Amino acid sequence: MRTEQRVLENMVRDVLGEEYREFEVTRYVLTEDVREQSATIVCQIRQTGSDAKHAVEGKGVGMIDALFKGLKMALSQDYPSLDHIHFVDFRIDGDFKSSKSDDGSDALGSVRLVVQNSSGRTFDFESESLSISASSVDVVVSAVEHFVNAEHAVAKVYGWIQDAKRRHRTDLAETYTHRLASLVQNSSYSESIERLKASLGM
Repeated sequence: MRTEQRVLENMVRDVLGEEYREFEVTRYVLTEDVREQSATIVCQIRQTGSDAKHAVEGKGVGMIDALFKGLKMALSQDYPSLDHIHFVDFRIDGDFKSSKSDDGSDALGSVRLVVQNSSGRTFDFESESLSISASSVDVVVSAVEHFVNAEHAVAKVYGWIQDAKRRHRTDLAETYTHRLASLVQNSSYSESIERLKASLGM
């Protein structure tokens, strides 16, 4: 993870505290027609700290495309910034020195996903495990988790700004505005902010 990305993530975690949401896919079933280039994935996703599991289904040309589309379909209504990100790089590497079998098929695999937002800023997500498919799922979920939390943090800080203005605390409003400016580097949150304005009757 890049330094700037880590700084932004730490800021999001600082803003959200215990409200930070971590997602985990505990199980998935993939059906793929290789000839037709069509895949359907149904997965169980759990939020860390909760025993509740939710089913997410997606369709695409392959597993990654289907998973990303399924997660966006499930979450973009609440987090519209997910509609403004796209993949720009996806790589798989194997550490064959780690293999314990003669054929090397159990080697440790590393998956790297690079996502770009509407401002052209890129974000890296990596996962390493003995299962390439599990690591592939992990990087997609990590990317979605990052933008969900960033948008949640933007909404929270925006609320702080409005509260500070109502209390005529221009010092706090200015501090929160600087923090908001740093957070919006993650993606486009105009839709989310407009929703907040509407809910606040602005």
